[in-house]
Amino acid sequence: MGFVSLFNMRSSVKSATVASRRFGFAQISVIARFCVIIVIFLFLLTSNNCSSEPGTRVLFIGNSLTFTNDLPGMIARLAQTRNRYMEYEMFAPGGYTFSQHASNPELKKMIDKGTWDLVVLQEQSQMPALEDQKVAAEVFPNAQKLSQLIRQSNSKASVVFFMTMAKKNGDPDNSSYIPELGTYDGMQKRLITSYTRMAQQNRGILAPVGLAWKKVRSEKPALNLYQDETHPDITGTYLAACVFYAVLFKDSPVGLSHPGQIDDNTAEYLQKTADQTRIERYDQAFQRP
Repeated sequence: MGFVSLFNMRSSVKSATVASRRFGFAQISVIARFCVIIVIFLFLLTSNNCSSEPGTRVLFIGNSLTFTNDLPGMIARLAQTRNRYMEYEMFAPGGYTFSQHASNPELKKMIDKGTWDLVVLQEQSQMPALEDQKVAAEVFPNAQKLSQLIRQSNSKASVVFFMTMAKKNGDPDNSSYIPELGTYDGMQKRLITSYTRMAQQNRGILAPVGLAWKKVRSEKPALNLYQDETHPDITGTYLAACVFYAVLFKDSPVGLSHPGQIDDNTAEYLQKTADQTRIERYDQAFQRP
């Protein structure tokens, strides 16, 4: 083989080696870029699916006024539409009073988990509106006992008092003892007084559902909020959920989504009523500790 041919062969081998190295580097470079893109994509995906703040853990303690239409679940769904996440559990046997809750070992186990940010307390529908002596002897002491149990295991938890709505036509069965209870307005007035006092005595937060309810019944008497004499229908539960959303997350419920059974105009009215009730009466007076 001549010198020229050998040189050409060596040149070809050298060129092939260089080309191979260049191809290998280019291939590695492409793979590296692809990996970076994947990492960025996963980071953005994770960021978009995470709340800007950690999830809020809430324990709801009450009875049928809490579990009807799954009030806690509705609040959680409203919160999620604004990237706020609420984990919750509920202990709400039908007709339960604070006295029964305060001595229930199953509930105590739930409280003692020690992981709650907020604990909501709802008394039996009639108890806080009864005669003053009975309320002072049975309602207030057990509200205090429950608040103490909650804080013993959950030092940073806030206690929230669910000011309930009065019965649709008052409580005629007890009106012979307390004439005020013969009407919705009279019963609601007594509930407002008792729940306000409980929140004040126990350094709690007040969820003024009863006040928002009273406002709606006064302004729009044709708008039904009840499914029977005592319990809310889906519209009433939505009003309560908007009040709770405003109080628990310190955010206006105006513009939130709503159940399909409620038309847009009604939903907006309920949202604004809930927001105004919080701002006008309790946003300043009952701050989270």
